[in-house]
Amino acid sequence: MLNLPQKTLAKVRDLLLRRQKEVDQQLKSLEKSDPVLLDGVAEASESGTESWLADTHRRLTAVKNDLLDFSSRITSSLLRIKKGTYGKCERCKIAIETERLKVMPMATLCLACSQKFVNSKKR
Repeated sequence: MLNLPQKTLAKVRDLLLRRQKEVDQQLKSLEKSDPVLLDGVAEASESGTESWLADTHRRLTAVKNDLLDFSSRITSSLLRIKKGTYGKCERCKIAIETERLKVMPMATLCLACSQKFVNSKKR
């Protein structure tokens, strides 16, 4: 927690906890709306039903995977706060800019390392 005021850390932690709750609710909602997981829907015999089921399930699974990834990053950020390593760049080990953390509380790289990473991906 490199030079981050406790007040700032508390705000970040609260924000992350709220986002985690939202993600959990969205995941539950997705499970309830997936036609493949609903009883009776998969047994419909109308033309095109199977392809609609497969397509809808594929799309919902993609969204679910994105939400699970987001949840994992939230959990990781909360763990770093607990360990006292939150706000430290995973590459260069210097402090991540406070303004960056306010905007992107799950950031793991400082701005300079993030830009280097993005630029290396473009090549």
